[in-house]
Amino acid sequence: MRALAFVVALGGVALAQPREPGWEVRIPDRIEVGVGATGTLPIAIAVDRGLAISKDAALIIDLAPDAGIAIKKRRLGRGDAADPEADAPRFAVPVKADAAGDHAVKLHIRFWLCGAKVCRPIDVQRSVTVAVTP
Repeated sequence: MRALAFVVALGGVALAQPREPGWEVRIPDRIEVGVGATGTLPIAIAVDRGLAISKDAALIIDLAPDAGIAIKKRRLGRGDAADPEADAPRFAVPVKADAAGDHAVKLHIRFWLCGAKVCRPIDVQRSVTVAVTP
């Protein structure tokens, strides 16, 4: 019972933390792909009005797939975006499924968020489940 109270208390703390203002990384929690087929993992970085992702600094997305998932390019930059000149770039990452089951793709995203006068570094880690069906 004591452990449950601790877990509930931690959950309350996590929910009470404010959302980081100004930006959001949009990726699905889960995508589905058939064995041997290729699906698309969409990644979008949305920014609030008046902000932009620096075009002078690096925008890097590192992808680390579990075994059973193949990704041709594991490091993406602004030039790999569907819209490289956009203030908030979008990516469409081809994901090939080699084995049935649920597999994770871990993402590490780094960029500089800029306002009118100041830029600040953003470092985000997320995970996506790739459900591979036979």
